Amino acid sequence: MGRYERAAKNSLKEANSLATSLIDSVRQDLRREEVRLDEEMSDRVNSVQATLNEVASIQDAIIAGSLEVKKELEKAKKRLVKYGDKEMMATQIIGAATRLGELRTLHIDAVNRIQGALARPPSAVDIIERMTKDLLKLSGSWEASAREVDESIADVVDANAPIEMIELSRELNDNGYDLILAGDDRDEENIEKCKQKIQSLTGGDNFSNHPL
Repeated sequence: MGRYERAAKNSLKEANSLATSLIDSVRQDLRREEVRLDEEMSDRVNSVQATLNEVASIQDAIIAGSLEVKKELEKAKKRLVKYGDKEMMATQIIGAATRLGELRTLHIDAVNRIQGALARPPSAVDIIERMTKDLLKLSGSWEASAREVDESIADVVDANAPIEMIELSRELNDNGYDLILAGDDRDEENIEKCKQKIQSLTGGDNFSNHPL
């Protein structure tokens, strides 16, 4: 096994290790966010559950009270028509109006309690916004790790030409092989042609600016 193949295997091993580590890190971060989201959403719902149940009971009581007052008022109207009892009717009207005022107060209090419970932070939207910001922060760490994976992959093959190939190029271009190729015709123009032929076949006279 040549040195480049050994280096490539080592670099790929490191790249695989870094990639596995990145995946595990992302998985753990997302799991922590999932657990925290579940806890916060559950707390959000549970924090208003008791209030909502109480308010629902109050609303049911308001409905029952309203129906009862209306029923008594209807009875008083019938007595008024049948017996002309205006005094009792007046008393019933005052009682019904008073009771309605009490029911309205209960309703307003219930509405305020609901609004207060819903306004209590953090709201569900607040929770999602918090999670989104945390994920953005985490993504910066993930990207940094991902760059390390890419850099490790880029190191699998050395972009520079092997020293052996550079030395061979120098051997062919710098040690008079053009003169040997020219044979007996040592005319300067013919020697230059032979030199250019060697350079053309080898792709140049050096590799310093031509990495693989």
